[in-house]
Order: sequence, then C-alpha cells, then structure tokens
Amino acid sequence: MPKKPVESRIQDIVYNIDTGLGLRIAQGAAAVLVLAVVILGVTATQWRSLDNAEAMDYAQLGRNLLLRRQYVTQFVRPVSMARVRERTGDPQVLQHPDLFHPPVYPTLLAGTFAISRAALEHEPGPAFQPYRPEQIMIVPLNHLFVVLGGVLLLLLGLRLFDVRVALISGLVYFLSFTVWAGSLRATGLPVLTFLVLACSYSLLRACEPPPDAPPLRRLFPLAVSAVLCGLAVLTRYAAIVLLPGALLYLGLALPRRRVATMALYAAIALAVVAPWLVRNARISGHPFGLAHVTAYHDLEGAMAEDMVERVPDGRPRASLRALQSKWFRLVGRFYREDLPALGDGLLFPFFLASLFFRFARRPTRLFRWAALSAMILLVLLAGFFGERTFRLVEAFWPIAILYGMAFFFLLLDRLRLGIRLFNFGVATLFVGLSVLPLALAVMPPRAAPPYPPYYWPFAVHVTRMLEPHEVIGTDMPWATAWYGNRASILLPRTLDDFYAIHDYQQRFSALYFTTLTRDRPYVRTLRTGENFRTWFPILEGRMPGDFPLTQGFPLNNLDQLFLTDRPRWPAAPPAAP
Repeated sequence: MPKKPVESRIQDIVYNIDTGLGLRIAQGAAAVLVLAVVILGVTATQWRSLDNAEAMDYAQLGRNLLLRRQYVTQFVRPVSMARVRERTGDPQVLQHPDLFHPPVYPTLLAGTFAISRAALEHEPGPAFQPYRPEQIMIVPLNHLFVVLGGVLLLLLGLRLFDVRVALISGLVYFLSFTVWAGSLRATGLPVLTFLVLACSYSLLRACEPPPDAPPLRRLFPLAVSAVLCGLAVLTRYAAIVLLPGALLYLGLALPRRRVATMALYAAIALAVVAPWLVRNARISGHPFGLAHVTAYHDLEGAMAEDMVERVPDGRPRASLRALQSKWFRLVGRFYREDLPALGDGLLFPFFLASLFFRFARRPTRLFRWAALSAMILLVLLAGFFGERTFRLVEAFWPIAILYGMAFFFLLLDRLRLGIRLFNFGVATLFVGLSVLPLALAVMPPRAAPPYPPYYWPFAVHVTRMLEPHEVIGTDMPWATAWYGNRASILLPRTLDDFYAIHDYQQRFSALYFTTLTRDRPYVRTLRTGENFRTWFPILEGRMPGDFPLTQGFPLNNLDQLFLTDRPRWPAAPPAAP
C-alpha cells in the first residue's frame, strides 16, 4: 500500500489536533492541570497540620497496623481498659486492641505509610513545620480518593442524566469547598464518599443490564455493589444506612425476584462485615466493640470516654430520658442549623426541590428516594452519636450535586430564553455561586497553625522523655499517640480514678496537661466542676502528699504542664509557633 503524501499526513495531524483524538488528549491534559492547581492551591492555603482528634486517632492506628502487624491502639480510653480487663484480666495498655473504629481507612493509611517508612520519623524543625507524614502521605491519600470519587460521579451522572449534567456536576464537585474541607480534615471521608458512589453506580448497573444479558452479567455488579456496601460499613459504622437504601432501590426497581435478590444482596454485604463483627464480639462482647458507648457521651451527668467505674460493662447508667433528650436536642439542631448549611451555594436547596419533580427516567426517580432514605437514616442516627456522625452526610453530597444541577438545567430549559448567550450566562452565574465558597476560602488570610492545642513538637518533646514501655496520661492522648508514638491514656475523670488505674492496673510515668484543660471555664469547670476540681490543685502546683508525679515543668509560659516521676529533661522544650 503506497504511503500517503506528506501534505495528507500533515492534514491528518492537524485534523486530529483540531477535532479528533489530539483534541481529547489536549482537553484531558488541561483538565488534569487545572485540577492539580486546585489541589495545590487549596492545600497550601487551607492546611497547616492535622487539627482534630479523629484524624490523629486514625493515623496512629494505621502506623501501628504497619509496624506491629496488629490492630492495636496507643490512644487508650479508661472505658476500653475496663472492658478488656473484664474479658481478659489484663487491660493490655501496651498492646491495647482498638474497639472504636472499623479497619478500612487505617488499612489504607498503613499501605500508604509503607511507601516511605522513614518519613514516619520526622524530626521537629526550628520553626513550625507540618508533620511530614501528614503532608506527603495522609492528606494526599484523601485527595486521591477525592479524584477517584469525581471520576465515579461523572460515570454516575452519565447513567442517571446526560453529558451536560455529568460534566458540570463534575466541575462543581472538584471546585466544592465542602469536598476539599472534608479531605483536609483527613478523617477518611473521601474514602467513604468513593465507596458510596461506587456502590451506587454498581447498583444501578445491576438493575439495568441489557435485555439479553446472561445471568452472570446481572449478578456480578450486584455482588460488587454489596461488597462495596460492606466495605463502607467497615469504613464508618454509620454507613450501615447504605444497606436499607440499597434494598429499597432493589425492591422498587426490579421487576421480579425482588425478595430473593434483596436477600442475596444483604447476605453478601453482611458476609463482608461478619469477620470484623466476630473479632469485636470476641474481644469486647459486642459486635461493634465499644463504638455504641459514644452515644452516651455528652449526656447530662455522664461522659462515656473518661469514666472508669461507671462503665464497667460498656453501658453507662444514664437514664433513657437523658438519651432521648440528647436525641431531640441534636436532631433539632441539625435540622435548624447544620442541614441548611450543608453543601455549597444554591445546590442543596435545588436538590431538595428536585424531590418534588418526576424525572422521565425511572431509575433516576427511584434512585433519589434510595439516597434520600439513607441520608434521613444517617441524620436520625447522628442524633445519638453527634456531629462526627452528622458530617458523614457529606458522603452523599456528590449525589445532591447531580440532582441539584439536573433540576437547575431543567428549569433553565423551560425558561426558553431563546438566545444561547443568555442560557450560558445564567448557567455560568449559577455555577459561579456554587463554587464561590471555595474561591473565598483560598483568599487571604491563610490557615493558621492548629495551636492551641496542637503543636506537634511539644508532643514529641514530652513523649521522648519516656521509654517505649512507659505510659503517659494526658487530656489529648490522640496527639501524643500519633506524634509521640507512646501509649497514652485519656486523663481520668477524677484524681481518685487516676489512683485506681495507677495503683491497680497501669502505672503512669507522666502526666501532660494541655490547653484543652487550661482553656476550660475557670470557676464553673476547673474549680467547682464535678470532673476537674480534683485536678485543679495539681494544675496550680499544689501536689498532694502521696502524688507519685512530683517533677515537671511548664511549656509555653504555663500554657501546658508536664509532670513525671523523676527529672528527665536534658534539653529545653521547643518554642511555640
């Protein structure tokens, strides 16, 4: 076959660049470049270091899983000590099994840490610097799942709506402040969001196979969706709400064999979760470990995480009336304050408005009710467990973006503005208002260091005075466990509880009081409060005669206090940021 003339080949190249494959490659490269700029810009302006207990708790679990090959925690709660001691006769502080968190996100962190173990030994610098494992591993892992979630959102939009809705929804998703703020918190929310979207996409595919598709082609996406649903539960226990939502969709969407299919789906999802539930039941006597105990936290007169004797069996003796009161109070607050502020711009109200419109495609109509039912169940569940659980509603935010954007374009098309430029201008304004929160967030001033209370060189300094087998008690054990790599017991509720642990269960080698305690109300909490008044003399420097930790020094001009059993400080403490 004769070769084409040079002129024809040049024309083919120009055609490909202008309208063919070359154009698609150029568009894809431009999109990736813009996304990289967004990621770098948001991270540089909005993040300095981890600033919440949940993220540090997960981080130390991931490191322990990598280095010790066991799912053990260095953040030890007295209530967990009591339960493990009841089951085994030993609180096992130095090899304490975690009974509060499911394993998927810590496992992903462990795999990420395995890429560079040396980074886990980051030394403090002369000035405030982000902790390197957080900067190069934890935050990028969350950002990666944000990107993967965006890809799934595009696929979901193409299946439920059309190319226009899918592409604009993807653009809004990647420019959403809600999405990136959830990623920067580094609590694994993007992982849950990815699993929610993947589970939803597989579920839709399972219910819409071609008419002549073989049975295996129908069952495979159904099984994948069920497995992803189980993995979501193993990422956050509250994601159990996905299961009734998926079963509702199957019951509404399938023309026949609904009950059998729903039973198969539930069986596969529960089979994925069952080994972990058995592990928890073996160690703690409850399939969810002690995660359910946190429902009693913040009850009037009861604090679940720091009680010793009041929670020997994992069930605080708080009245049912107090639990009901907490539920009504939190659900009312979520409805009044948090739910209207969910998401960015105008999209969430448009999502709510779309619930009253009958979409032409049946799967689109039915899927929104499944998603809405899961969201409602999650809000109701959050009434017992608080704000951390309510934040998981953000995992459904991409679905809300899709339906909100579809409803907007539906209204725009019905306006029949006629002039194409007007349509483009209105759509641009709507998208601009939706991404405005992110644009305003990246403006000055930048995010400040998370001190008080989190200045990681302080935690490293005080914990390195201890031997690896010694234990520290502190009011922020999640930070000393993560940054200091030492077994850290949550500060007992009273001085008597401290003696009960120190004398009979586990000897304390040090105590570390931070601004979490010092910033509490002086009279109402520190001097006369039920939980802190026994500690107040020690904070003032007046030690009881039999107190075992009499040596110590303040940090940052009395902002924090470190106490230990003997002098251990050859070097001066680091300066505050």
